[in-house]
Amino acid sequence: MKQALLVAILTLLSICMLSAGDYRIGTGTGTQNKVPVYGYANYGWSKFFFSEDELATAGMSDATQITKIAFQVSGSISNYIMENQRIYMTHYYNSDYTTSTDNYPAVSTYNQVFNGTVVWNGPGWVEIELSTPFNYVGQYGLEIVWEDRDGIAIGGPPSFRYTQTSGYTCVYKNGTTFSTGDGTRVKNRPNIWFMSPPTDVPPPAEVVTPADAATEVGIGTHLVWNHTGGDPDYYKLWFGTDNPPSNLVAAQNVYGNVFDIPQYLDYNTTYYWRVVPHNDFGFAFDCPVWSFTTGPDPAIYTFPYTQDFDGSYLPDRWIEFLGTMADPIVINPVDSQWQQDDWLNIAGTDKAARINVYSTIAGYLVSPFLNIANDDFVLEFDLAYMDYDNSNPISSDPNGLTGVDDRFAVLISDGFTWSSTNIVREWNNSGSPDVLNDVPNTGVHVTIPLAGLTGSKRIAFYAGSTTINADNDLMINNFVVREAVPTLGIPELLITRDDVNNLISITWNAITGANSYQVYSCSSPDGTYELIDTIPDTHYELSASPNRAFFKIVASSER
Repeated sequence: MKQALLVAILTLLSICMLSAGDYRIGTGTGTQNKVPVYGYANYGWSKFFFSEDELATAGMSDATQITKIAFQVSGSISNYIMENQRIYMTHYYNSDYTTSTDNYPAVSTYNQVFNGTVVWNGPGWVEIELSTPFNYVGQYGLEIVWEDRDGIAIGGPPSFRYTQTSGYTCVYKNGTTFSTGDGTRVKNRPNIWFMSPPTDVPPPAEVVTPADAATEVGIGTHLVWNHTGGDPDYYKLWFGTDNPPSNLVAAQNVYGNVFDIPQYLDYNTTYYWRVVPHNDFGFAFDCPVWSFTTGPDPAIYTFPYTQDFDGSYLPDRWIEFLGTMADPIVINPVDSQWQQDDWLNIAGTDKAARINVYSTIAGYLVSPFLNIANDDFVLEFDLAYMDYDNSNPISSDPNGLTGVDDRFAVLISDGFTWSSTNIVREWNNSGSPDVLNDVPNTGVHVTIPLAGLTGSKRIAFYAGSTTINADNDLMINNFVVREAVPTLGIPELLITRDDVNNLISITWNAITGANSYQVYSCSSPDGTYELIDTIPDTHYELSASPNRAFFKIVASSER
């Protein structure tokens, strides 16, 4: 009887006016990555359904043409591409997946509504425009089947917000081949958004990031929002430090739900922004103004800045990430394999940062932001390269010199984006002037001038290997960024004695770059000179002594 009624309704569909609207089902905030699709599998399928009552409660009780569906991505993800994705839909009237219905469905009897590439970005709703709209007739549930026929397992797959149901509403199966065997039943059904053609202006958008009234926001942030219905085709954006906002961006058309601010923002500043969705019926009404405040300037302004890696690890404001050396470097903000260890692999209290250069690694250890005020600044650190887990030279291992692919580099950038063009010095075994295999196991002191690199910068240490051959430890220690001490001239002294006033008068020529002069005395020319005063002038007097005295003047850049 139910099937006969379905046929009758389908027959009448051509003369029914399809309702329009946006219908969301699920408000849960839990996360899972198996349904609708698991990107870290070569192949897979899932099926999941929504009951007639759930659809009706969402407002989809009558005949409705579904033109788009959307899933709520929970985490930060960018441009995660999955090709050869297929989506099917059909009306459904069961209330649960049982052990006898956890099988791969006969999709030949379903409506294929999509066959193509899906690009995941998050967090937020990701819409999929159906190549063939689905005509829902009402009075039934709705089942969706998703097939992943990409054939590629991609790391870092999207996770989806879900709402747990009382019964089994999802089944999935993944593998290295496409299997039509029975799947795994679960109750964690992804939140979904069914969309149909609009009949009115869209409602206001909802903010995603930065959250409204957020604080401590990074100065490289993007603006992200979601529409809440009405199928907008573009948005008007206002952005600024004024309220209502307009002094930075005024009524700019944005096609998509992300706006890349064209410049870094100021620290400790409140910004305001407003997004107005548009569709064929016009612009949304009563759209709110959102705000956020950037965090304080994290840069270090007091120098010299030093880090000896002896304390807790990671040191304060240091970060690490993974990323193949490229242009640009795609950052994966996870443990980079740099770690704290004994300097030179000799047990003791002197610690260092170490990375094992072996197999496949691409690890970065990154300093805090440093305000490089002028071209006189320099970077200094100690560098050592030794056999794995001992203090011997790498040549002590038969394979120690075979790492032709191994490399170490120092990069300096604005700290928000990284590229191979940020390399300021590199050690490798494939032709660089500095040879990695020549770095001694006892350590070498490295000095890198920072001329031309002024401003707020971060310094990254990169170690990379692409294959299994040499197995060595690389260490850095005694990191210093400072203004270079200028080499000053030696003053020429003139010493006179005033017997009337019993004074010794010392005068000398002014030295270029000197801000003060240190006066030293000693009882013999080859003895130990003691500092007796520091003055800004080029003349110094002191009481005469019956004993012999020798003097020297040292020019200093210190004030």
